[in-house]
Amino acid sequence: MKHAKIYSLGHSNRTLETFIATLKKHRIEIVADVRSIPASRFSPHFSKKPLGSELAKRDIQYLYRGQNLGGRGVNVGWDDAIEELVAMAMRGTRVCVMCAERDYRKCHRYTTITPALEEKGLRVVHIEYENETTKRHT
Repeated sequence: MKHAKIYSLGHSNRTLETFIATLKKHRIEIVADVRSIPASRFSPHFSKKPLGSELAKRDIQYLYRGQNLGGRGVNVGWDDAIEELVAMAMRGTRVCVMCAERDYRKCHRYTTITPALEEKGLRVVHIEYENETTKRHT
C-alpha cells in the first residue's frame, strides 16, 4: 500500500515564475503557507495577498496556516492544523507546506512539521530547486 504524501518547499529568493513552475511540475493543488509572518520585504511577490492571488490564477489553492504551524511564537491550533493537512493528503490532494527557507533542513518544516506528519503516517517529500530533485525524509 502506498503511503499518502505531502510536499515541502521553501520559496527563498526565487522568482514567482520558478516557484509556480516547480509547484506545477509536482502537480501541487494546495499551498499551505506556514510562515509566522507571511510577508517578504525582499521578495514582495511572496507576501500573503499577492501570492494567494497569483496561485489562484493558476488553479492552486492558498491556505495560510502560519498562525497554527509557524516557526515562531505560540501556535494556536497546532493539532487541528496537522490533522487538516493529513486529511487532505489522505484524500489524495497534493499539498505543499511552504516557508521562506530554501534548505528544508534549516527550517521548522523539517524540525517540527515533518515529524508530526510522519507520526500520522504521511511520507514527506522535500522539493529542492537545484536539478529539481526531491528528497524523501527518512
